[in-house]
Amino acid sequence: MTRLLFVIPPYFNAADYIDKVRNAVLPAFTIPYGILSMETYLKANCETAVEMRLVDLNVTLKALVEEGRAEHHEAIFAAELASILEDFKPDIVGVSALFNSSFRYIQSLVATVKAHDDSILTIAGGGLPSAAHAMMLERCPGLDAICKGEGERPLQVLLDAEDRDLVLADHKSWVTREGVARGKVPAHDFIDNLDDIPQLNYGIVDLSHYNNRSIDKRYATEPRREMAIHTSRGCPFLCVFCSNPSLHGRTVRFMSIDRVVEDVRRMRDEFGMTVLMVEDDHFFQDKERAKRLLAALADLGVRLEFPNGVAVYAIDEEVAELFAKAGVSAVALAVESGSDHVLNNIIKKPLKKKLIKPAVEALRKFGVRSHVFIVAGLPGEEDEHRQETLEMLLDNGFDWTHVYLAIPIYGSRLYDICVENGYLESADNDDFVATKTVLKIPGQDPKKLEAYAYETQLRVNFIENYNMRTGRYDVAIPYMKNVCDKYPDHALGHYYLARCYAASGEQELAVSHAATALEIFERDPWWRELAGRHGVDYADCLPLAGGMPASPLALAVGA
Repeated sequence: MTRLLFVIPPYFNAADYIDKVRNAVLPAFTIPYGILSMETYLKANCETAVEMRLVDLNVTLKALVEEGRAEHHEAIFAAELASILEDFKPDIVGVSALFNSSFRYIQSLVATVKAHDDSILTIAGGGLPSAAHAMMLERCPGLDAICKGEGERPLQVLLDAEDRDLVLADHKSWVTREGVARGKVPAHDFIDNLDDIPQLNYGIVDLSHYNNRSIDKRYATEPRREMAIHTSRGCPFLCVFCSNPSLHGRTVRFMSIDRVVEDVRRMRDEFGMTVLMVEDDHFFQDKERAKRLLAALADLGVRLEFPNGVAVYAIDEEVAELFAKAGVSAVALAVESGSDHVLNNIIKKPLKKKLIKPAVEALRKFGVRSHVFIVAGLPGEEDEHRQETLEMLLDNGFDWTHVYLAIPIYGSRLYDICVENGYLESADNDDFVATKTVLKIPGQDPKKLEAYAYETQLRVNFIENYNMRTGRYDVAIPYMKNVCDKYPDHALGHYYLARCYAASGEQELAVSHAATALEIFERDPWWRELAGRHGVDYADCLPLAGGMPASPLALAVGA
C-alpha cells in the first residue's frame, strides 16, 4: 500500500489581509480538478494499491482571514500539516501549485514534511513547478522531484515502480536536482484521449468550499451548487502572459461529447450541481464540436457559465443562441486589450477589435451576460493604447469589466521577456498578484498603472455604467450589490447602487445606500479625492439620504 498526500498551497497572499490592503478580497476557489483527475486515474490504473488524501490550504487560509487570525497562518499551516502527517503516514507528499504567489508556501510546506519524516518523498507539480523546476529545486531544499505538465501517467509509473529513484532519474516527465545538474529538460507525458480518465471522485473534497466562482451576480444570493469541468486540455496560442503550454501543451485534446454529457448528468443527479463552470482553456478550438456540445447540454436543465475567458472571434448569433438554449447565463470574454496593436503585436492574439462589439451584441440579444478581461501594463504598451482600451470598454457595453495588471507568470513569454530585459522590479513572489505591478518598464509608471487598472474599473462599472446609461437597472443592480457586499466601504458602489434603486422605484433601498455612501465620503478623503477627479457630484443624493423626496430621474442621470 502506498499512501499519497496531495497538498494545495494557497494561491493568494495572506499579507494583503493582514495589512488590510484596500482592494484585497478573498478569491473564489475552484475545485482542484487536476488532483481529482489524478486520484481517479491512479486508483483505476495503478497495479499497486494506493490510498490518497487531499488538503487544500486555501480553505484554511480563508477561514483564518475571516476569523482575523491570518497573521499566524504559517504556524497554523505547519500544525495542520503535521497532524495530517501523523495520522495518515504518507509515503509521498505531492504539492500542486499554479501561480508564482504559491512559491513561498511550498518552501515552508516541504520543510514541515521533511522535519516530520525525512524519508517521505516530496514531489511537486502544476503550472508553477512545471515552468520553474530548476529554480524551485534550487530554492526548496526539502523538495525531491518535480513533474512536468499533467501528472496522471508520470505518477502511475512512479507509484508502480520497484525503484522509484530510477524513475525520477530516467522518466521524461520527472526532474531532480541531479537531473538539472546534468542538463535534463523534462517533457510532457499526456493522456491523449481524455475519456480514458474515469469519472472523478468528488468525495475527497468538501464541495461547499468551491461554490463562489459564479460570475453572474443575479444568482449571488441564491442557493446553488457549482461544479467545474474541463472538456478539453491544451491551447494552440502563445499569448504573451499565459503559461498554459508549459502545463497542457499546444495540442488540444478533447473529451467526447457523450462523455461530457454523462459527467454533467452525474454531477446534477448525484451531487446536486445547478451551475456548471466550463473551464476549458480554448473551448472553441473545434467550433463545430463546441456547437454540438452546447446543443447536447441544452436538455440537462442546468445553468452554465464560462468564467475563464472564451475566444471572441468564435461568437456569432448562432453561437449566442446555442449558449442561451444550453442555459449559459454569463460568459467572460478574453479580450485583453482594446488596441489592435497590442492584440496583434504584443499579446500575439488572433483577434481584431472590430469583432468585439458584434459578439457582445449577439450575447445581449439572447440574454447572455458578457464580462470582459483586460490586461494592462505589458511591455510595449503605451498610454495611447490604454486610452483605446478605455474607449472600447465604454463603447461596447459589457455587463462587467475586470482590469488586471500584467503578471510575469513562470512559463509565459512575458516572464522571459522581463528577465531578459531586466524589467522585474520585485523578485518576491508574494507580489505577483493581479492588483499590483512588479514590472519596471521604461516609460511606464507602476503607480499610474495600478491607478489606471482600478480607476478604469470604477469608470466603466460605475461612473459610466452601460446598463445604467441604457436604463437596464435590473442588470446593473446585482453587480453593484455584489461589490458593496464584498467591499462595505466602497463609496461609489453604494452611491451608484442608490441611484439604480431610486430609478427602479425601490426608495427604501435607495435611501439606505445613499446614506452609506455619504457617510463613507465624509470620513474617507481617498474616496472624496477619487470622486472629485472623476467629476462625481455625490452631494446630489443628499436629499435622498435624509429621507426627503428625491427625483428618481435626477438620481439616474449620469454624474
